Formats: sequence, C-alpha cells, structure tokens
Amino acid sequence: MNYLINSKYLSLYAFILFILSALYGLLLRWNFAFPTNIINHTNLLQGHSHVTFLGWGYLASIAAILKVFVDKSKLQNNTYKISIFTIVVSVSLMLISYPSGGYGVFSIVLLSVYGIASYVLSFRLLKDIQDSGVVGKLIKYGIYYFLLSSIASWFIGIFVATQGKTDLYYNTVYLYMHFLYNGYFVFVLFGLLFKIFERQLISVTLKYQKRFFWYLNIACIPAYLLSILWSEVSLIYNVIGFVASILQLISLFYLFKIIQEVIPQLKWNFFTNLLLKFGLMAFAFKTIIQVLQAFPIIVTKSMALKHYFIIGYIHLFTLGFLSVVLILILNILSTIALKHLITKIGIAIFLIAIVITELLLFLQGFLYLQKMNPIEHYNILLFSFSSFLLIGLILIFISQFSWRSNWYVNDPSGIK
Repeated sequence: MNYLINSKYLSLYAFILFILSALYGLLLRWNFAFPTNIINHTNLLQGHSHVTFLGWGYLASIAAILKVFVDKSKLQNNTYKISIFTIVVSVSLMLISYPSGGYGVFSIVLLSVYGIASYVLSFRLLKDIQDSGVVGKLIKYGIYYFLLSSIASWFIGIFVATQGKTDLYYNTVYLYMHFLYNGYFVFVLFGLLFKIFERQLISVTLKYQKRFFWYLNIACIPAYLLSILWSEVSLIYNVIGFVASILQLISLFYLFKIIQEVIPQLKWNFFTNLLLKFGLMAFAFKTIIQVLQAFPIIVTKSMALKHYFIIGYIHLFTLGFLSVVLILILNILSTIALKHLITKIGIAIFLIAIVITELLLFLQGFLYLQKMNPIEHYNILLFSFSSFLLIGLILIFISQFSWRSNWYVNDPSGIK
C-alpha cells in the first residue's frame, strides 16, 4: 500500500474522482435539459457532492499536506497507509451507493467508515505536523474544522431517515458544508499556498499573515449563522452573521496585501499565475457574497431562486476557488504537470467553462428576480457549457501520461 502515501498517485486518483463527479454533475444538467425518469436527481446529486468534496477535495489536499508537512520517515507508519486505503475504498464505493440508494444503509455505513478513518488520519497529522508558525496553524485549524464538520455528517443520515428533510436536517447539512468549505478547505489551501511561498523564499510580511489567519479564524464559527438565516430565526442571528462576514472581509483585505507582495516576486509561468489570480478572485467574490447573505431580503430572494443563486455560490467556491487552487498547488508541487500543450488547452477550456456557467446561473436568477424574460434554452445552454468542464478535466488528465517521461525532473516548489 506504499503507493497510497505517494502524493503523485494519490493526487492522480483524486483527479479521477473529480472527473467522475463532474460526469455526475453533467448527468444532472442533462436531466434538467432533457428530463427522464431514469435518473434519480436527489440520489445522483448526493453522489456528486460527496465524491467531489470527500474524494477530490479531501484526498487531493491530503496528498499535498503529506508532501509538504510530513517527513518521509513518518509516512511509513501504517496509520497513514491503512487510513488512506480505507478512505479511498469507501469514497470510491460512494460512487455507486448514493446514485443507487441515496442515504440508504450502504451509504451510511460507508460514510461511517470514511469518518472513522478520517479521524485516525487527522489525529496522526496533528501529531506529525511540527510547523508552529502561521502556516502550521492554518493547516491544524483546517483539520480541527474538518473534525467539527464531520460531527454533523453522523446525524445527516439519521435525521433524513427518521424525520425526513426538516429544518433540522437542512441546518445540519449546512453545518457540515460550512465547516468543510469555510473551515477545512479555506484554511488548508491557504496554509499550503503560504508554505509554498515560504519554500520559494518569497518575502511576505508576517503581520499580514497573522492578521489574515486570526480574522478568518475568529469569523469561522459565528459565520455558520449565515447558513441558517433562511429558517425562522431571531434578527440577532443576522447581526452576528453580519459581524462575522465583516471579519471575513477584513481578512480578505490582508490577503490582498499579502498577494500584492507575492506577485512581483513570483517566477511562475503564465498559466500558473492565471490559476492563482483566478482562484483568488473566486475567493474574493465568495467572501463578498457572504456579506450580502446577512440581509434578510437577500436570504429570502436567494432561497426562492436557490437553483440559480445557491448553486451558483456553491460552484463558485467548489470550481472557481477550491478546484482551481488545488490544481495550482498540485502543479507547483509537481504532482500534476501543466507544461504540455494539451494540458494548457484543458486548463483554458475549464476556466472559460467556469466563467460562462457562473454567468448563466447568476444571470438567470437575476432575470427571474427582476421579473424579466429569462434566458431562452437556459438548461440546454447550461448543459452544453457544463460539458466543457468535463472535457477540460479529461484533457488535463490524459496529458499527464503523455508528459510522464519528464514529469518530475524540475520541482519548482523547492519542496523535496
């Protein structure tokens, strides 16, 4: 099982899961454009979301953490091999269990096995990561928030099985998603980025890093309230959520200060720089949207048009920020190569498809909001451009094998 702790192979497998989850997403779009009884929308959606976050997002980020923060000698510990093997097998089986049975017994068992294995892996990582600076804190707090998120996952299946999809069920789902999105992924991805800057001897003001971390950290828990404002809650929840969103906005200010220092020092190629700027812009838009979420009228309108605004927001985070920054990090760490022409074409197609699908989602929602004529053939257009997301990912993947002969000759990360 040594290949499981090899960041190159683990990253590639995570990317395969990304492609398969994108295929599931495309099937969902197909079902909107050309409705059929063959596809169970709810079950397929659950498979799509679980494999995206627990497969692609989690495994790819773990591959990067193992390469950057864990000594090779410690990686030989059987804890890593067994826990990662268990995670890979369980999330792979979710590709079948959710589309075929939704939150049935099989899926709940797999999610439970995944959860236990991820706990073992998390506690081992917390023990082995020795970095005590801001970068190390970002990674460790990301893992803490992952553990907090996972607590909710134990109750989602129970609630839907015993009570149905009540407010409690949805708020538990949002708890799980918030601490996975704004906790684990945000903290870990920025921890990895800052570590790369550090290893490449890029000078960054420590004060900016500390303030970015602390404002983001202080805001994370109360910002969960932004996710439950759709239900009937007191106005004080809006106030607390608004304060949390402002704290996140302040952290964004310090992030921009950091990037202003970093960009002139970067010696990356055009596509690597493009991925960085694209991912950070998506993160900035996501942060600004969260400020708007604190206002009751925005919440009401967003929930009424959730197929456009809520899905647009989720995809903005998942595709525009999470996936783009993960691909960037894996490229810098030389686990995914972006030097081949086919890869560059795939990246270009993928980024263009993200922009167009986001525009379609938000524009259609805005047109309905303003009671204007909606976009004609909207579902067909969204399906068509979503297919380019999948095409871009497939091109990136197949190009890895054509470039295999000199994948890892030069490691621009400075991380060995």
